[in-house]
Amino acid sequence: MALGTVKQVMTRDLVTVPPNASIREAARAMHTRKVGSVLVVDEGGKLIGIFTERDLVKVVAEGKSLEEPVSEAMSKDLIVAKEGDSITAIAHKMLERWIRHIPVVDDEGKPIGIVSIRDVLRHVVASGSFP
Repeated sequence: MALGTVKQVMTRDLVTVPPNASIREAARAMHTRKVGSVLVVDEGGKLIGIFTERDLVKVVAEGKSLEEPVSEAMSKDLIVAKEGDSITAIAHKMLERWIRHIPVVDDEGKPIGIVSIRDVLRHVVASGSFP
């Protein structure tokens, strides 16, 4: 059963930080906006990384300073999606790579949305595909 495209489930209200923002600032943005990740973008708005709750746990576990730039702790090996990608394909990427957030980018590599595992699950349940 086809579940549709990323465009149908992605969140467009993005939380972004520059690479020189501190880890503390990134964590504060996540807490304030009640999200599990922030996208790290360069001056031109291009996606260069993602900082997630898991990255924050690693920072704390390794005893790193929260004042270090988020660029030192963000995930750089990005899995990204396009609006037209299938929800099923994105769900498989999440399962295969053990990730919960996939940024959606335009043809220039600029973020236009994000898909979380919660977005996918909400869509599956709402579509009646979930028993």
